[in-house]
Amino acid sequence: MARYIGPKCRKCRRYGVSLCGTAKCALTRRPNPPGPRPLRRRKISDRGLQLIEKQKVRYAYGLMEGQFRRYLERATAREGVAGHNLMRLLEERLDNVVYRMGFGATRSQARQIVTHGLIAVEGKKLSIPSARVKVGQAISFTDRGRKSGFYKILQEDIAARDIPAWIELDRQNLTGRVIAEPGPGDWESFFNPNAVIEYYSR
Repeated sequence: MARYIGPKCRKCRRYGVSLCGTAKCALTRRPNPPGPRPLRRRKISDRGLQLIEKQKVRYAYGLMEGQFRRYLERATAREGVAGHNLMRLLEERLDNVVYRMGFGATRSQARQIVTHGLIAVEGKKLSIPSARVKVGQAISFTDRGRKSGFYKILQEDIAARDIPAWIELDRQNLTGRVIAEPGPGDWESFFNPNAVIEYYSR
């Protein structure tokens, strides 16, 4: 199945949480799921609830099913809690790190910044959103990125954005560094990674 490129807030309304990351999410105005209202509410099975949790994580990070399965395989092969390993791998993606640094207002925007060649890792341009950012690596804008109009707008907006503790950010120069591995509490609280693992363990 290809990556979803339809209306972002449609998925937010479907799953009842803001997955798009925008401040003006349609979920706040239209909390009901998309489509006609059912005549009667159907009870969702445990398997269905696990599927919903999996889809929430997958859509939030913008992954295809095959990509997501590969992350799951890597997570279960590691020592420790598989669910936490999965979320840690997703948080270490370059597009997500750029988003967490506040360079992108949403993960979709951060992905676009990366693919357009505006981001450098350790001083070298890297345009692969799925690239893993390791502890100690520095993130900055390329020369082309610093000359863009987006860079000038970001210099004004970056002051109001919250940065997680596992990232160190120089707001004046718009450079950042990953100083620790993300852990429980560093990703959105509405994710249930254990349910995702249970879904694939059947």
